[in-house]
Amino acid sequence: MSITTKIGDKKMSRLLSGEEISKDDLRLETYGTLDELVAQLGFARSLIPDSPVAAEIRDLQLELFRVGGELACTDPAKSKWAEPTTKEHVEKLEAKMKAIESQLKLPPAFLVPGTCPTSSALEVARTISRRLERRAVSLARAGEYHNEHGLIFLNRLSDYCFLLSRRVEQEMGVSMDVKG
Repeated sequence: MSITTKIGDKKMSRLLSGEEISKDDLRLETYGTLDELVAQLGFARSLIPDSPVAAEIRDLQLELFRVGGELACTDPAKSKWAEPTTKEHVEKLEAKMKAIESQLKLPPAFLVPGTCPTSSALEVARTISRRLERRAVSLARAGEYHNEHGLIFLNRLSDYCFLLSRRVEQEMGVSMDVKG
C-alpha cells in the first residue's frame, strides 16, 4: 500500500469522509494544526520516556487522533474514524487537570518558559493547542463544525499542556521561572 495518492499534486486533499477539498481549506488547516500538536507532544514525550507524564502525554495523543478523525470529516457517518467528542470526554480531561492541580502549588504570576527541555516542549504544545482552538472556532463560525463539546475540549487543551509542563518541572526538581 502506498501512502502517496497524488491528489495533492492538484492542490487538493481528501477528507476521511471522502470529499476532496483545497489544500488551503479551513478544515484542513484545523486538523493539520491538530496533527502538528500531536507531533509536538510526541517530541515532549520522547524526552521523558520513563516518566509517568510520558504515559499521560501518549494518552492525550491518542485522544487527539479521535478528535482529528472528527475534524477530518464533514459527515461523521461516512467515516469509521469520526467519533464525536462528548461531554464525557471533556469531563475526563477536566478530572486529569484537577488531579494535577491538586499536586501543584502554582504562583499567582506569569511563568517564563524554558526551565527544562521537556517543559519547554510542552509549552510549545500549549501554544499550538491555542492555535488549534482558534482554527476550530473559525470552522464553527463558518458553520462547518457543530460540536460544542469538541470546542470545549479544545479550549481545555492549552491549560492541560500548561499543567503537564508544571508537573514535569516538579518531577525533575526544577523551579518554576516566575516573572518578576
